[in-house]
Amino acid sequence: MRPSRLFLLLITLMSGCASQSELTAIRLDPDHPKYQTDACRESRAGSTFHRDAREISMVASPLLLIASGGLLLPVVAANAGLDYVDRVDASNMAARCGGRPDTADDIARGVTGGAALNAVTAGAVK
Repeated sequence: MRPSRLFLLLITLMSGCASQSELTAIRLDPDHPKYQTDACRESRAGSTFHRDAREISMVASPLLLIASGGLLLPVVAANAGLDYVDRVDASNMAARCGGRPDTADDIARGVTGGAALNAVTAGAVK
């Protein structure tokens, strides 16, 4: 792989380090009455799982792509699945904590955009 492609891949991967659940937790209004509920606290605590999964995926995806001989679809599908679960959990967190939950269309657009970006950046590795 040429150094310029590797650099592009690394920059792209590092640019989106925060999970949707983490971003949602940051945007919540701590003064909202629902923010102090048990359901909201549990949802916010769950955001660490998505952060950890995203960090592992950032390292594992390029390695799996190389180890598989360039099989792009399984890597993109696995990342899209993780992204979907993260976005659904973020939307549920917003609903439980007094924020605005995403619609199913918002979630689908986000997952589709992320999968497309993943396919492009993973293609740069090949």
